Amino acid sequence: MLKWLLFDLNSFFASCEQQEDPSLRGRPVAVIPSMTDTTSVIAASYEAKKFGIKTNTRVGDAKRMCPNLVLKVGNHRLYTEYHHRILAAIEEVLPIKKVLSIDEVACELIGKERDAVTARKIAQQMKDHVRHKVGCQIKSSVGIGPNILIAKMASDMMKPDGLVIVDSHEIRSKIGPLPIEDLPGVGRRMKPKLNAQGYFKISDFLDTPEQQLRKHWGSIWGLRVARELSGEDIPYNKNPEQASLSHQHVLPPNLRDSSKAYDIAFKLLMKAATRLRDDKMQCERLSVYVKSTQGERFENTVHFSSCSDSYFLTQQLQKLWNLPPRFKPMKVAVVLSALTSGPAQMSLFDNPRKEVLNQALDSINTRFGPNTLFMASTKSVLGSAKTRISFNHVPKLSDELEEASDSDKNSLGHQKRLIT
Repeated sequence: MLKWLLFDLNSFFASCEQQEDPSLRGRPVAVIPSMTDTTSVIAASYEAKKFGIKTNTRVGDAKRMCPNLVLKVGNHRLYTEYHHRILAAIEEVLPIKKVLSIDEVACELIGKERDAVTARKIAQQMKDHVRHKVGCQIKSSVGIGPNILIAKMASDMMKPDGLVIVDSHEIRSKIGPLPIEDLPGVGRRMKPKLNAQGYFKISDFLDTPEQQLRKHWGSIWGLRVARELSGEDIPYNKNPEQASLSHQHVLPPNLRDSSKAYDIAFKLLMKAATRLRDDKMQCERLSVYVKSTQGERFENTVHFSSCSDSYFLTQQLQKLWNLPPRFKPMKVAVVLSALTSGPAQMSLFDNPRKEVLNQALDSINTRFGPNTLFMASTKSVLGSAKTRISFNHVPKLSDELEEASDSDKNSLGHQKRLIT
């Protein structure tokens, strides 16, 4: 039985760039985090993919693979705007049940919509409507199946601009022969482990008894995947417990020293703390991760009582920051984990004024845009570590004001203020 339609945008970031700039259409385009050969490609247009360029290809290698490659620094405000425009267009055809990521949404089919002919008509109408409302360069692949996993795999079977239906009785014939790496979540690290246990094709999952799956996996993941591959539609927890909240940034060459890297980590932590309060959550653990230009890693973690206070968290970051001598940082990440929801418990040492300050800071930056108020210690890196899109967190449009240029903000009446 057909129950889910998955709408997958093709080469989304690169397509947005080509939609905005007609001169890029038909040309190989790679979206990158910054103009340096040491970073990796975030997204590649299909013209670039023909040269073997894909996500995570090093920029220096990509330029050698395709001398005519056009490099564009990621414009995440633009991609967020397109994301919301696309959602609005999809909703005019069929209600969205789940936003899976910046470039994937799932719609539940009901009643007569589950008929294969009707479902195909709806899918084609959705594809055409999005291109008509948003832009001719916005192509998509649609998969339809008995559950989200099968619909996702169906959408991957024909790219770009495909439309594939896989009903329950067709799973073994259409999905079974695919290599194990076509299973969502199976990357180059997991593939050898699966091969070692005898899983080379999707059909190997279908042919493995449940008892053996339990033995191999020691968790419910293998069982769940096997059940979904058999066509079962397993409900997802509507309110899953979020395990962590994080931000990371690859440092440009001019910021690759301990002091400037710390300023970047400080700014990332301020952003994470704001998100924490937006989600009405607290954390009990802060971790910092730093990778050097030589591939060395520095990690440090601190535990504390439930907290969402920016000032307290930055104090903890200062305690954690103890990079080894001659350590040249290239990438910085901060992670807030052990998350809890609901009101935080006040201790005898808490200062209620901090809560008022946090609320005022969030309120002003929400109304007038990020960095209207900011910590003085981040002034030197204010234009760095801007809001980025991860596949499990799509920023709100208000967040993306940070991507605007200073002249854009000034034209809107935004004036930055320092908090000392």
